[in-house]
Amino acid sequence: MSRVVELPARGRLIVGTDLQGHVEDFDRLEAVFRTAAASDPDGATLVLTGDLVHGPEIDRGDWPDYLGSFFEADSARILERAHALAEAYPGRVHYLLGNHEHAHVGGPVVSKFFSDEAERLEVLMGPERTARLRAWLNRWPPVAYAPSCGLLLLHGAPKADIQSADDLERVPLCPGPGDDVIHDTIAGVLWARTTTSARARAFMRAIDPSLTVAVYGHDVAREGFAIDREPLLCLSTSFGCYDGDKLYLDWDLTTPVASASELARRGLRPLCPEASPVYRSPAAAMSDA
Repeated sequence: MSRVVELPARGRLIVGTDLQGHVEDFDRLEAVFRTAAASDPDGATLVLTGDLVHGPEIDRGDWPDYLGSFFEADSARILERAHALAEAYPGRVHYLLGNHEHAHVGGPVVSKFFSDEAERLEVLMGPERTARLRAWLNRWPPVAYAPSCGLLLLHGAPKADIQSADDLERVPLCPGPGDDVIHDTIAGVLWARTTTSARARAFMRAIDPSLTVAVYGHDVAREGFAIDREPLLCLSTSFGCYDGDKLYLDWDLTTPVASASELARRGLRPLCPEASPVYRSPAAAMSDA
């Protein structure tokens, strides 16, 4: 399985980030994708940029503000839904490896709500389902790109120092002790919350010279998106946001994008349009939608 996936040149591109067990938000994205796939003559492609799993298990009465709108996380169920959707649309649904998925296949322990998030989920799933999960996650690529429009998609900011896509293809998901370069490469696509403009553009050139904007998640942008600097667009579709602030990306793969600000202005859509934003101005980022 390639660690770098090239997306189709035509059709709609739907992108979401960081669901972390939020089944209802997955259902919303699935509905958006199915509608786009049915309505566009060239079909649609769905990319979720990692961290489908490992959500909070907190009672509503104890729910903190920093987690946004209340939800009951169910990572096992969201994985079942995700697998079924990918089977229904072969080659058109891509799940990218996030640091939470990486914890199941050799990555470092993630401790957000439990001391070992992967262990918690694997205990709930049992040995047989866990074995199938690990085999599936081992096939998830960390990077996808669409040269037709210039978009790079990954879980964290593109901070890794690479010379070509082959550098990612050669990286094992479970590096041994002392493999500092390999550890840094993995961290630079799964854990980075931002990077410099120069480093981001160098990463994009290494993947494909036509790339112009990097879209990623990992961090929580409470307004639904953040642009620290060009060419970086941090997108928050679900986890840590209130329903009215959650955003996803909808883009025509035949339309080149010049900047992160243009992509945000023209391509971001509210995941829950019936809900009022809490942190974001209602008109922000979607003036041309």
